[in-house]
Amino acid sequence: MSFVVLTALLHSAALAAEPAPRIDPEGDPSLRVAEEGGAPTITPHLLVQTWATLYDMDTADQADPAGYGDPEDDIGFKVRRARLGFTGAWGRYDYAMVFGVSSGADPLLSADQNPRIDIIDAWAGYTFGDPAKVTTRVSAGSQRVPYGRENLLSTGALVFQERTVASNHLGPFRDAGVLADVRKGGVRLRIGAFNGNDSYLGDDDPGLLLAARAEYSQGGDVYATWGEVDTLTLGVAGDFMYNPQFATTTMTYGGDVILRVKGLAVLLEGHAAQITPNSEGVTDPSVFAPTTQWGGYAQVGYTIGAWEPAARVELFDDATAVSDNGDLMHVTAGATAHLLDDHLRLGGGYVLRMERGGASLPNDTLRLWGQVKF
Repeated sequence: MSFVVLTALLHSAALAAEPAPRIDPEGDPSLRVAEEGGAPTITPHLLVQTWATLYDMDTADQADPAGYGDPEDDIGFKVRRARLGFTGAWGRYDYAMVFGVSSGADPLLSADQNPRIDIIDAWAGYTFGDPAKVTTRVSAGSQRVPYGRENLLSTGALVFQERTVASNHLGPFRDAGVLADVRKGGVRLRIGAFNGNDSYLGDDDPGLLLAARAEYSQGGDVYATWGEVDTLTLGVAGDFMYNPQFATTTMTYGGDVILRVKGLAVLLEGHAAQITPNSEGVTDPSVFAPTTQWGGYAQVGYTIGAWEPAARVELFDDATAVSDNGDLMHVTAGATAHLLDDHLRLGGGYVLRMERGGASLPNDTLRLWGQVKF
């Protein structure tokens, strides 16, 4: 009951607020300029994602450390993500402050099944230039690193609510830093410098994480998969990251394509990371020789009324496991219903997990998911 009341209050507040550009802190904060001379606005932001595991092959009492992309969920329920905060705009300024909590994507990313509530987004931006010509948005704070379409897609926009193993392990998380976002027509360039340690409280690394993303797009929304588009929609991008840390230096590069025609949405994405151990590191490196990790995915979905059936095939090669236990292929298939103007999503699907080398793990999953977003 309390959840329903909270949702109603947030929705009422959003309706009562002065109209302003909608900024989604979960995804791509595009260049948005509010009406000049208007008052500052605050728009509540709420995201709740829940999972119900109906079947899981892995019934071991202890999590298997080789289970990439396996959150080790037995039959039961969990909150995958919960976030609450606000976005806002004032003339050419935009800003966000969002708090939340997330469960781990797999045991290798998070051993804590009840993490503390933390800051998700805390940034402020300013847009220069004429939107009809060239615009430059500069933002600072804890925000998304500009790398990978799936990592820049809002979790609330993902048809399966979960990113691929390659995006989770090779792509960046949020980080504190400065980002410049330049646009002219369909051409977009984002360059940023960040701490490189996934922390907004300070930098204890010897260098900064540098990231760049160049992109061309045409047609409709290239950061969404649901819904029909009136014209051919295409987005093509290339990414680069360089992150010198105490024990290792990592250089990551990749590219992605999204194609949307009518109700069809196709995504292709690939990444590779070169990890080099530092000879004078103060901590033990994760690798002891230059190592390459790579991965990617292909996803196809189609909008049929309120439904979005989709299928995704993903690959990940750890290259750090001698017995190839880190090499895997996942096939995910299911459908999501978009209800109440997409404020409510309900869906379900099957995750087929296959190990491409080494020991085979019985870890397929059948799950249902739900989402509320304002």
